[in-house]
Amino acid sequence: AKVNKKETSNRKATIVIEHLIQASDVAHTMQHWHVYVKWNRKLFHEMYTAYANGRGEKDPSEGWYEGELGFFDFYVIPLAKKLEECGVFGVSSEEYLDYAKANRSEWESKGKGLVKQYLEDYRKNHAGKPGSERSSVGPSETSSSTREQDSL
Repeated sequence: AKVNKKETSNRKATIVIEHLIQASDVAHTMQHWHVYVKWNRKLFHEMYTAYANGRGEKDPSEGWYEGELGFFDFYVIPLAKKLEECGVFGVSSEEYLDYAKANRSEWESKGKGLVKQYLEDYRKNHAGKPGSERSSVGPSETSSSTREQDSL
């Protein structure tokens, strides 16, 4: 069957919209370094709070550095390239790609230290508060009634 111009145009528009939705979720990675770090820190603290309160099984500080590198390499930078290719942001598209690459490079050199700082900041700001440190009882050791309550 022959695809008409309207169908082709609609498909292209749908792809561009999908790219925009994806970009809106990770826009901080394609902005100035200080914007990226601000939102990265907030996400880390949110994930660490969940872990400290027993709602997350894995300590996010383990692998956060490496995870961000992979996120840039396999999601953010390819997405920024797609945005540049479709030209939806005009000349700014190249700027977003440049910021993504620069932030990835900066993270590679400073990320390990930042993760340590995120963890120190978290512990300093949550010292003595309930749930500030994960209890010694892991998820596999909790009672079945606790797990049932958590799933409600």
